[in-house]
Amino acid sequence: MARIIGIDLGTTNSGVAVMEKNGPVIVPNSLGDRLTPSVVGFSKSGEVLVGKKAKRGAVMNIGRTVFSIKRHMGTSHRVNIEGKVYTPQEISAMILQKLKQDSEDYFGEEITQAVITVPAYFTDAQRAATRDAGEIAGLTVRRIIDEPTAAAVAYGLDKQKDQKILVYDFGGGTFDVSILEYISGVFRVISIHGDTHLGGDDIDNLIVDHLVEQFKKEQNVDLTEDPIAMQRIKEAAEEAKIDLSEVNDTTILVEAVTMSDKGPLTLEASLTRAQLESMIADFVERTMKSTQEAMDDANLKPEDVDTILLVGGSTRIPLVQRRVKDLMGKNPHRDISPDEVVALGAAVQTLILSPLEGELEDTLAARYGKEAPVIIHMTPFNLGVGLQHDQMGVIIERNSTYPVEAKDIFTTTRDFQEAISFPIYEGQEPVASENTFLDLLRIEAITPAPRGVPRIEITFKLNSDRILEVKAEDLATGVQKSITIASTDTRLGEEDKARMRREAQMRAMQELRKRISDYTEAQTDELIARAEKLAKGMAEGAKSKELRQSVLNLKRKREEGELSAAQGEIEVLANLMAELEKGSPA
Repeated sequence: MARIIGIDLGTTNSGVAVMEKNGPVIVPNSLGDRLTPSVVGFSKSGEVLVGKKAKRGAVMNIGRTVFSIKRHMGTSHRVNIEGKVYTPQEISAMILQKLKQDSEDYFGEEITQAVITVPAYFTDAQRAATRDAGEIAGLTVRRIIDEPTAAAVAYGLDKQKDQKILVYDFGGGTFDVSILEYISGVFRVISIHGDTHLGGDDIDNLIVDHLVEQFKKEQNVDLTEDPIAMQRIKEAAEEAKIDLSEVNDTTILVEAVTMSDKGPLTLEASLTRAQLESMIADFVERTMKSTQEAMDDANLKPEDVDTILLVGGSTRIPLVQRRVKDLMGKNPHRDISPDEVVALGAAVQTLILSPLEGELEDTLAARYGKEAPVIIHMTPFNLGVGLQHDQMGVIIERNSTYPVEAKDIFTTTRDFQEAISFPIYEGQEPVASENTFLDLLRIEAITPAPRGVPRIEITFKLNSDRILEVKAEDLATGVQKSITIASTDTRLGEEDKARMRREAQMRAMQELRKRISDYTEAQTDELIARAEKLAKGMAEGAKSKELRQSVLNLKRKREEGELSAAQGEIEVLANLMAELEKGSPA
């Protein structure tokens, strides 16, 4: 059966995991790392760089490196790289393509299917954009699941007792909190809250602002006018934040950060954990407010929660851990890597789609039998239509479990009206236009009649990926109109997706050719080095002259053009070396 991978497509880092017989395991990338930076760079030569290579080259690649694209998923944001415009879906697809390729290299087989996680507080448009990104990358996205739920599933692998779990997920770009109830193999989400624009990136930016302001006071130089300096400071700020999770103070040093009339200037500053905690206190309190609201929605008190699970790199900050403990009255669990737990949970979910074949190991069978746990999700937003006087007609209420289908009946507001448009919204506000507009459903050829007589049934159907389908039906004539919700400003059309898939495939082929070329280049260097070493130890004769000439021919061909043009000389030298190394006379 085809292998399915679980992907945590993160704001700052992404990870891949697969389900093995003894449980989920992280798949290392091509560098052997367990996480891949969610960074995409475009070199001057046109090469697309993804991961650590892109992150390391960002200082010298200003204006051609993209960070934190996840924050723009489902929006009209565009990335302009020297005149070529990319959507957030395209940039995310480049990250997913890298994860796909690394998985294929690791397993030695093609990977075409994936489960991808998203923040629980992601809107319909953001989820649809994530699915589009997967398709562009050449993946069939079998399921979109919430990150906190995935984390709870991974945690539940080793826990058999019934319990209530609070998942506090503070990542690089988003924050959300979910409360789940686990009973006899079933996870039921009972409350969700969060903020899709609050994360570790914001903490980094606070440190950057502090350093820039301090440098301006000391040197009277505004570093914000120097893009290269700002990128270097951003990297130093991130390192300082990480350091201060382990130590009480750190020194930030960025040598020759910028030039002045006096020559190069160096930024040097000290930062203490206390200073950092003072800077980020408001951010942390925002997460506490969301957590309390999630508790209130679930009608729970802290003592009702059995387990607290921390997810995301920002939960390594001591202040965050203390405040969670203060609010909930108990220590959060820290026995699972907060950076890896989401990918591990996504891998567990692949069991539903592709059960392990053959005899399962006793450990897995004891935990789940032969199936993955059941997850009952819920939506954090009301879903409905805009009505007369800008009222919100709620059809699926917030905190409803899904998959779910709900209906309501509406009528006309004018005599003999032959068409009705239903704007579709997602949000909590009673005024429709203050919510997030998703799409417009228009039904025509309805029964001409005095206002209030026609009966138009609106059906909302939310599937297991939390993708919304809406149908309108005139109950008198049976005329129907339906759409799958996709924000017209952000969702890609089929032609656009097809074009982007072709471009992604071309990049994959270019990468493959480059990898083959790099491998051949390395092998050729090794062959020449061996030949030259052998030639030095040989007596003068026909074979030694032939060997030296063959090396010269190969070097000349390499200097004239691409290595592919020297394949003939490579084969000649390789065959000659094989003959000589077997001990043939010189």
